[in-house]
Amino acid sequence: MLDLSYMLNDMTKDINTKASEFKIIENKKDEPQYKEVSKFVGGMVECVQFPNGDLLLLNEEGKLIGLPLNEEATKLWKATFDNDNYITGRNDFVVGPAILIKKDALNTWAN
Repeated sequence: MLDLSYMLNDMTKDINTKASEFKIIENKKDEPQYKEVSKFVGGMVECVQFPNGDLLLLNEEGKLIGLPLNEEATKLWKATFDNDNYITGRNDFVVGPAILIKKDALNTWAN
């Protein structure tokens, strides 16, 4: 079998892989721009709208490139989603750095 782990290491060497990094934005003046979020999560940004209107921003390819588990964001995920309101429900998890923008702090990300 072909070992491609060296390629994965090269792909992730410049990515923020501190899984414990979880920012919560509660004020519109603190809402980050796309470039800031992309740099923070280390790639393309995936947006997940929570039922209460909050928005979770994370690395779209985080699981594919093997980013580590983000325990704090995963706890929030499991407390928010169940199998009735999201396809993967409590079985899913969050990897890599993430940002939660509270509903009242959404400005440009809400558009």
